[in-house]
Order: sequence, then structure tokens, then C-alpha cells
Amino acid sequence: MERRHIRAVAAALGLLATLPGTARAQAVTPAQKAAADSADITVVTAGRKIFHGKGTCYACHGPKLEGGPVAPSLRGGTWRHIDGTFEGILTRVRAGYPSTAMVAYPGGINDGDAIQIATYIYAVSQGKAKP
Repeated sequence: MERRHIRAVAAALGLLATLPGTARAQAVTPAQKAAADSADITVVTAGRKIFHGKGTCYACHGPKLEGGPVAPSLRGGTWRHIDGTFEGILTRVRAGYPSTAMVAYPGGINDGDAIQIATYIYAVSQGKAKP
């Protein structure tokens, strides 16, 4: 039942998945940006579950997004290769980073998952959500 609710919210926000091959060129929609800025609890919770689950993000970035020997921290205002905006985070999840362990769509996630993960990371980095 909860999964159905998340899908309904995602559909309302225009967050349903598209094919990964086409997602890289997609711009961030106003609805996606608004969801990230508001730290919508449903989207943040879904992103947290994906980050710690099938997205496998926690394996490199740590369970509290603190970073480690393989990947940088995703908390706070200083970012290694991006500016820390929602758009920058989403682009990194969609495209990865060459010559690093950061691959596009980690764990085989889809674009809807990527948007939810980016919303979660952005909310935590802005102090709007707990890791």
C-alpha cells in the first residue's frame, strides 16, 4: 500500500521513471525542484530507502552520508565536483562521474528513483532531513 502511495505522489509530481538512456538529457521540472526544496517527506523517505537499498549509495557514501575512502561526504555545503544544488546532485546520479566508482543510475535504479535519491541527499545536505 505504501509503495502505491509513493507512486501516486511521484506521478502527481511528474517523477515517474523514464528509460535511463533518455533521462540524462532531461531537465529538472519545476515540480521536481519544488519537491526537493520543500523536502516533501514522502519523496525524502522514498529516496532514503533507495539510497540505503537498491541504489547501493550507502556502500560508498556511508550510512549517514558522511563519506569514506571511496566517496565524498554528501552533507554540508562543500562538494567535490558539483555545486550541491538539487540539479547538480540529480545530474551526478543520472550521469555518474568518469574514472570513479560513481556510475550512472547506481544499482540499476531508474530515473524516478534517481529523482527521489537526489531529493533525499539535497534535503539532508540542506539540514531539512536527517540521514
